[in-house]
Amino acid sequence: MSPVVVRDLPEGEERAAADARMRELLSAPAPGQVAERLALLHFTGRRSGRPYTVPAGVHALGGALVVATGSGWRHNFAGGSAGELTWRGQRRPVRFTLVDDVERTAHGYLELYRRYGEAAPRRLGIAVRGEGAPGLGAFRAAVIRQGLSLVEVTHLPAADGTPGGDAASPVPTSSPVSTSPDPTSPAPTSDAANERTSR
Repeated sequence: MSPVVVRDLPEGEERAAADARMRELLSAPAPGQVAERLALLHFTGRRSGRPYTVPAGVHALGGALVVATGSGWRHNFAGGSAGELTWRGQRRPVRFTLVDDVERTAHGYLELYRRYGEAAPRRLGIAVRGEGAPGLGAFRAAVIRQGLSLVEVTHLPAADGTPGGDAASPVPTSSPVSTSPDPTSPAPTSDAANERTSR
């Protein structure tokens, strides 16, 4: 059987407990090494108007910072939306943008999968069914059928006018944008699996 990529995430109480642990840990001033690969996304649901805080894995990809996810909350970022990111112990204004190109998303997942090796399923919240390593076609199918997506994160200038990025960050800077209300669908989820719980 050819390899098939599927989403693979904790469920129910296990996922909720993981979310709670990560929110607490990543909110600390000195969260440690875990904050190099995990962050908190802060945003407002477009339809609900509710604030959310999502623990998610972050990845350097093509000179940008991205979140890899298949969760419904990603639709809040279609066309771009302002929010905040807590990463490496600092909370900063950012713009979240859902990547809407299937080929670019599939290539991004394939690159991350190859980079992380055995840790890739845990880091990306996926599983591979079948024999052999998945190629571009398997990830393309997962983007289309499983909803695997990438969300780009762009730092914005802070309220005092200082740049949002830092020397160690691969994230480009941009100019401020405003949010516009529209879709979100609640569903609790886990840390490295890139999911969310309400704040």
